[in-house]
Amino acid sequence: MQPMEQTQNSLLQSLTQGYLTNQSVLDECVTLNDGVKEKWKRLLANIEHLGATEFKNRHQELLKLLKENGVTYNVYGDSDGLNRPWLLDPVPLIISASEWRGAERGMKQRAYVLNKVLEDLYGDRVLLKKGIIPPELIYSHPGFLRACDKIKLPGDYQLPLYSADISRGPDGKVWVIKDRAQAPSGMGYALENRGALSRVLPELFQQHQVARLGGFFNSLMQTLIQLAPQGKEHPRIVLLTPGPRNETYFEHAFLASYLGITLVQGEDLIMRDSFVWIKTVEGLEKVDVILRRVDDTFCDPLELREDSQLGIPGLLQAVRKGNVSIANPLGSSVLENIGLMAFLHGAFKYFLNEDPIIPMIATWWCGQKKEMNHVIDNLDKLVIKTTERMSGFQTVMGSQLSRSEKDELIRKIKFEPFRYVGQEEVHFSTSPVFTKENLEPRYTVLRTYLVGGKDEYEMMRGGLARCSPEKGSFLVSNQDGGISKDTWVESTVKNTKPSVHHQAPDMKRKAVLPSRTAENLFWVGRYTQRVIRTSRFLRIVLRHLTQKGYIHQSNDSESLLILLQATTHLTYSYPGFVEEADEVLKDPLREIHQLICNPNRAGSILFTLNNLLKSMYAARDRWTIDSWRIIDEIENVKRRIAAVEPDGIRHVLTLLDLLTGGLLSFSEMTRQSMYRSDGRVMYRMGQLIEEIQVELVQYRSILSFQYDESTEFQLLEALLLSNQNLITYRSVYRTYLSAAPTVDLLFLNSQNPTSVLSQLEGVLKYARILAQKERGGDDNEISRLVFECYSSVRLMNIDALMETEKDSDYRKGFDEFCGTLQKQMAQVYTKLSATYFSHSTYQQQGSKEGFQFEI
Repeated sequence: MQPMEQTQNSLLQSLTQGYLTNQSVLDECVTLNDGVKEKWKRLLANIEHLGATEFKNRHQELLKLLKENGVTYNVYGDSDGLNRPWLLDPVPLIISASEWRGAERGMKQRAYVLNKVLEDLYGDRVLLKKGIIPPELIYSHPGFLRACDKIKLPGDYQLPLYSADISRGPDGKVWVIKDRAQAPSGMGYALENRGALSRVLPELFQQHQVARLGGFFNSLMQTLIQLAPQGKEHPRIVLLTPGPRNETYFEHAFLASYLGITLVQGEDLIMRDSFVWIKTVEGLEKVDVILRRVDDTFCDPLELREDSQLGIPGLLQAVRKGNVSIANPLGSSVLENIGLMAFLHGAFKYFLNEDPIIPMIATWWCGQKKEMNHVIDNLDKLVIKTTERMSGFQTVMGSQLSRSEKDELIRKIKFEPFRYVGQEEVHFSTSPVFTKENLEPRYTVLRTYLVGGKDEYEMMRGGLARCSPEKGSFLVSNQDGGISKDTWVESTVKNTKPSVHHQAPDMKRKAVLPSRTAENLFWVGRYTQRVIRTSRFLRIVLRHLTQKGYIHQSNDSESLLILLQATTHLTYSYPGFVEEADEVLKDPLREIHQLICNPNRAGSILFTLNNLLKSMYAARDRWTIDSWRIIDEIENVKRRIAAVEPDGIRHVLTLLDLLTGGLLSFSEMTRQSMYRSDGRVMYRMGQLIEEIQVELVQYRSILSFQYDESTEFQLLEALLLSNQNLITYRSVYRTYLSAAPTVDLLFLNSQNPTSVLSQLEGVLKYARILAQKERGGDDNEISRLVFECYSSVRLMNIDALMETEKDSDYRKGFDEFCGTLQKQMAQVYTKLSATYFSHSTYQQQGSKEGFQFEI
């Protein structure tokens, strides 16, 4: 065999020779006698054809693609913060059509029963009255919300969405591990996994007929539409998220974008007259359906958890009156009580007179004395859990406890027996995961998803598979570092487009912009321009500082001091170079290093950049995939800047160039791709207002005094160069650098896109767009204030403003003119925020049932 052939066969050999270290463990790929299952042979042949080296390279490309696409899974307290990368194994989990049919039948049966259980618990409670489920198990669980009693969703499903973790048990059959009923997560990641794998490794799909996932999301959307109160034809559907710091926020934004619904946080919604409204730039819009990702107890601080800042006060009242529907309904987390597994056989018998098709792990609830004694007596053989998923109690393997730890656990169980359950310790099946060199067996769990369809539950033909991060570990959750897999359900029939009844589209072309999103877009615009303009100016100053012998000439020293003081004014990093200048000039590079590389220094490049990235993540559903690639590059540059030491500050120039280029690319990408709606208006207004404010600070710092000819030449050159206007000045004015034509170019020249006049024209245009939507006319308080600024600039007398005070070099008129403009632009933002972001001023209601509101 040739060396290349040996390399290509290494992957296959690593699997078939010594892949299983424990022959007693079931594996999805290999039988107990080391025979590769037929459906996996085709996949391994595709991998073998790629070759080991190419497969490794594709794996790295896959992870890079996910990172560039902004696919993250946030873990509270994790060092990577909001940017913990999503891990995807290049080897999918394959399930045959016959295996899937059995699992699908069982999961539909289980979803039906749990739907009936939920309906009964908040209805007649027959299961409790007949003793099929102990009342203590339900009433002691925080997921049972008494405030939700007798509340019903429209239609046949009280559990529109259902999810469960399943795996193959020791008997070779599929087992249910746990249920997810209140806000099932992961379906968006499953869809992203499929898209990424098919793009990077399309060769793996050869010889496999893999079921598509899109039909499930069409059904999900139809179900949400059918939940609308009074059968509204075009309901307003929103996805309620806890916000950017939530662990699965990427998925929330991804699903909202994919389904075409509005992503909101609790602060975006408000109650009025027992209806839920979304606060938008144009006023209030009525909300009909809420797809929630906020835990139910946090959804209404008025009736549920009063310390919550994630929900909407009074939401339950709107639900009771049937004015809004929530999927899944508040109170559905009671089904996640793991103690229910001990009693669900009775529920199956009661509702269907059948046994569960899919078995469950043997479970003993300690709220019953006999069962509690069994758990305590068999602690070494059981897994101990609590009935509350969010209790903070870590799952305990009894066999791994010391004597003292067992005694402490027994004490806790006896003190609050109703909170604990014991489950049989079961070793589930493994599947191959690609490591750096070979394939290793890892315990694997598949999260399945079902949605209530027209006649029955529909199951996603796939799901989110998760594997343990280390060989032999039973922990598969993403919080514990679990690795995800694309799940392939093979089909014997060719994929066809799903026959889904689609509702007629709403042709009004109205894109709703929540006020919070509008504010984030506005600040993305402002922070982007702030970083760009500050970086450019610091780059000029840094080059002057690093020129050999620059500060040893008197004129140069004076111009340098003025530029350094302008840097302090620009970054608001006082006292900086403004006070004790002689001392600071002895080592100005140290202060410049702080203004660039210290993320904790207010006004520094990294400080502003971190705020920019936070705003970008908060509005992540507004950016394209290409925009996310640019954001990823900006993140990389940020990390490199943060690593620069004070002694190496001279080398930061290249990084500032990369940062500025990345932000300009992002701005251009946004200009090309952002829908021409209120979001674009807010983004552009943020950019323009920041440009004007930064320019005014620069101009006041450098032009408010008259200097000798040599110093003024150096200052004007630096100013024009940092604002990208030096070439324009030379080509248009064809004269020696002087103050008056410079001011004309920077303020009054309407052909200069960065002049104050041009920027104000843009702000005025966008302010009038908002005024037209708000009042139907061209003007409101904001547009009038902007027009006042525009008029004062248009009528400015340059010669008069350039005059100095008697016996002084101070250009008082120019300084005061710029100061007045700064204050007026600050007022523009204050009015903008009050009217469109916080709604602290009256604004006409956007709906026909209009009323005025004040928040």
